[in-house]
Amino acid sequence: MPGITRTELNFSSNSRHDVHVNRFLLIIILLLVYTLSVHADDERIWYDAKINGKPVRLILDTGAGPVATNVPFPVVLFSTAVKRLGLKFTPSDLNDYPNPGTTSLGTTEVCDLDLWGTHLRTSLGVLEAPEFLQWSADGILGWLTIRQDILSLDLTKDTVTQLDHVPKEAIKWAAFRVQTNSNILGFEVSDQNGSNSVVIVDTGNDGGISLCPLKWREWKATHTNRPTTLDARYMPGTGLVVREESWAREISLGSLALTDAPIIEANQTEAAMDPQFEASLGLAALKRLDMVIDGKQGIVYVRPKTTPPLSYQHNRLGAVFVPHDLQSDDLIAHVVDGSPAYEAGIRNGDILLKEGERDVTNWRDPSVKINTPFREQPAGTKLELTLKRGDKIFKTTAVLRNILPPDSPKKAN
Repeated sequence: MPGITRTELNFSSNSRHDVHVNRFLLIIILLLVYTLSVHADDERIWYDAKINGKPVRLILDTGAGPVATNVPFPVVLFSTAVKRLGLKFTPSDLNDYPNPGTTSLGTTEVCDLDLWGTHLRTSLGVLEAPEFLQWSADGILGWLTIRQDILSLDLTKDTVTQLDHVPKEAIKWAAFRVQTNSNILGFEVSDQNGSNSVVIVDTGNDGGISLCPLKWREWKATHTNRPTTLDARYMPGTGLVVREESWAREISLGSLALTDAPIIEANQTEAAMDPQFEASLGLAALKRLDMVIDGKQGIVYVRPKTTPPLSYQHNRLGAVFVPHDLQSDDLIAHVVDGSPAYEAGIRNGDILLKEGERDVTNWRDPSVKINTPFREQPAGTKLELTLKRGDKIFKTTAVLRNILPPDSPKKAN
């Protein structure tokens, strides 16, 4: 993530040891989000490490962690990085059928890992992701690696800082109990009736608030005029997901109140994390909070921000083009009514052939970053698209505009 301050964190006490792992299967809940519009400057919390003396870039993902094992991997590598590093690895068990929202990991040979000034001889997990994603990261660090530390998060200033103690000021903020029996970072909130639910802190997701399906439906029913666009992502354990994305001026998650954040329905992976799951907070939502995590005592201190929200990179076309599944060749349009795409005559089911002069029918080629222009290019950008509807091939020009606040025109409700 450009501008992120690299802090010298240490491994938690439960992970400062050599882990020698033979072949076994690790089931992992991965909230790390891969977008079909992979872009190099994706906002993430980056850390540099070395494996067998070779440099790797890792992402801190507090929403990723193993279940069904008491021997955690300190790092999970993507299969593309494993091949680049020349590591031998045992693939995941093809006969294993993980629960919904989970995926299986392979296991590398024992190797040398240098991270945060700590050296380990250890095996690493391997996530076998589609090669066409071609992301700039080599792997992830999960919550287990740092859950005994005290951390301060202020992502509007691009900082994640290790502390020796909780600041006196933070002790006055709202305090929530961390789920100590979980391998991902979550904390408990309670509503006016005393019912408890769980909110996940997901630094592996650059989005906003992901609501459980029930709460999303309730929010949509009472906010019918809020602006809407679409988000398309690939997630391990879930596959291709297309979802509506909107904007919450204010929302309460139990006793936690947030303002001015993007909002979306949680997918199968997120919703399956915990029976009490209510929402997860990605980086865009975390920018609306000051947060101190006391892993030693199991407490999260939170102070909502009242400052104006930062600009949010979102889909300014209001349409995405995705295959039915990873075996399909056609990129099928999903369009929001009234969006720039809709105004340009694009409809659900149209097949995208070209963006300008760029052929996107070979979308599995890593150089073809489908959907990228819709998110990264500014409002006012004109996109010439060639599409197919039935037997007819036609061209149209869509003009991108800011759909979600804070840069979009104000709307009611």
